Amino acid sequence: MSTYDLAHKLAKEIKNSDEYEEYQEKKQAVLNDEKAKDMLLDYQKQEQKLQSKQISGKELTEEEKEKFENLRNLVQMNNKISEYLEAEQRVSVMLNDLQRILFGDLEFGIIDE
Repeated sequence: MSTYDLAHKLAKEIKNSDEYEEYQEKKQAVLNDEKAKDMLLDYQKQEQKLQSKQISGKELTEEEKEKFENLRNLVQMNNKISEYLEAEQRVSVMLNDLQRILFGDLEFGIIDE
């Protein structure tokens, strides 16, 4: 079996995994609830905005921190969103584990020893 065939087989197995199927179910539940979807999108937008600010070396104001913490608490109280985020995290952990397994022993580049 070629490397590409194995990669396609792995992709199919990931899509059929319990973690990914649960993620898709939770995602659909959020998409079907307009209020939850809007709240999640706002949360993700604010999170990305604050992360970008920090990456650029700027300090977050206390007001920004407090506003985001309030938004996070509100998001966590919504069961559909919190279940979606938990399922997303489980898929992310699985993919990170697979990446370590697949690429952990590979050596790339020239290292000056």
